[in-house]
Amino acid sequence: MTTQWRGLYDELAAAIQNGTLKPGQRLPTEHEQSASRAISRNTVRRAYLALSQAGLIRIVNGRGSYVMQTGLTYEIDSDSRFREVLERQGVASSIQTLSTGLGRAEPNEAEALSIKPGAAVLRQTMLILGEGTPFILTTRVFPADLALDLEERLLRLGSFTALLRDLGLGPLHRVSTTVGARMPEPKEARLLCCPLNAPVLDVVALGRLESGRPVEWQHALMNSRLIKLSFLSP
Repeated sequence: MTTQWRGLYDELAAAIQNGTLKPGQRLPTEHEQSASRAISRNTVRRAYLALSQAGLIRIVNGRGSYVMQTGLTYEIDSDSRFREVLERQGVASSIQTLSTGLGRAEPNEAEALSIKPGAAVLRQTMLILGEGTPFILTTRVFPADLALDLEERLLRLGSFTALLRDLGLGPLHRVSTTVGARMPEPKEARLLCCPLNAPVLDVVALGRLESGRPVEWQHALMNSRLIKLSFLSP
């Protein structure tokens, strides 16, 4: 015999998977579900927690529970940007900057950017969201000598592409993308609103100017339940 929480879980999971409940849609509160179904709030809470652990909803403290975005394909070529991919698929994008600051290049960063280990770099970590749902947690590293006021310019202009244009350096081209997979750390899972037992895509990419100079090294974690990668041939 199906328990009450499992019955609610199965009903909501089916509604999410068949599209009756739409990505980004807010679910009724625990109190509302409890009152309308004559079941306890603990039963609703257990069902919602299981849906969250399955990656079907995200629970935002103080705001409610929302159906997760799913099934977006990120087509990667030399010029693609994930926020543009979201917008083309009708998903409003946003960025949450977690940290920005000057530091010293780690050996792997320095090798990729063709600079000396310990050279000054600007490091920025941020979340890329679609309709409020976290899709990508990314850290990008830039050579600090691109501009004397690199950090101020990046924060003011809001994007590295706009910064390069402002500096007159031309467009950025992705020249390599390496993809792996692993389980997320607790902090990563919390930021991406994904289960600890579901793998994330571990992506390292390098961007260069038309002159050939590498100017962006990026390490990104992508929620594999939300994103599929497609690599386009040149």
